[in-house]
Amino acid sequence: MKFEVSERISTSAGKEELLKALEEQFKKVSQNAQRHGDALVVKLIEASFFYPVRSDTTTVELRDVDDGFLAVASVHYRPSVVFWIFFIIGIFLWLVGWLVPVGIYYFQKKTVREGIQEVFTRVKNEFMSSREQKPNKQGQSDLDQLEKLATLKEKGVITEDEFQAKKKELLRL
Repeated sequence: MKFEVSERISTSAGKEELLKALEEQFKKVSQNAQRHGDALVVKLIEASFFYPVRSDTTTVELRDVDDGFLAVASVHYRPSVVFWIFFIIGIFLWLVGWLVPVGIYYFQKKTVREGIQEVFTRVKNEFMSSREQKPNKQGQSDLDQLEKLATLKEKGVITEDEFQAKKKELLRL
């Protein structure tokens, strides 16, 4: 079974910096995370007590988009040998006993998906907060500029349309 999880990460940081951050975060939630060129290969995400019933290999790639990158995790998720042993034993011991390993298997799939999404969210938040606080050429952060624009709008120096246009530009929307 294959599935994908993706997250758009708006950042001015480079691909290498973002891959390094993803690798660090995936090492926290998996048994093995290694770089292979421009991709990251991760095995056994969120291994818990029931993880022996499954085997998962995830390939994470970054695709360029307008304001940063799209992180795409392609997951190859399959039952392990342990799953098949419990499945066969379940059939012979009890007619519905095979449901136990199947239920655990599908529950673990959800756990893997959530683990990947959590890593993407942490990295996205890390890079978004650093972008917002990074000073521009005038030594001001985007938030500082936005506050000044709001003040100018309140005083009537700029219109609502001008404020919204500049806000979109600053937030890269």
